[in-house]
Amino acid sequence: MSGWDFDDVGKFGSDKAAEDFAKRNNVDPRDIRTRDKGDGVELEIRRSSLDRRGLKDSGEGRRDGW
Repeated sequence: MSGWDFDDVGKFGSDKAAEDFAKRNNVDPRDIRTRDKGDGVELEIRRSSLDRRGLKDSGEGRRDGW
């Protein structure tokens, strides 16, 4: 267990779509984790990385939101 708190930020069609979303929002790759959910993946971002951050999305890849 890492000891970090993560928040769910949405469901994506693939790992790449989730990673691209994080990259567009300047989230360090070390601050994300994905979980396979059958028809896609759920993206979680470390809570301290989300503080005071307004996440932006082009709408590509994300299936539901935060």
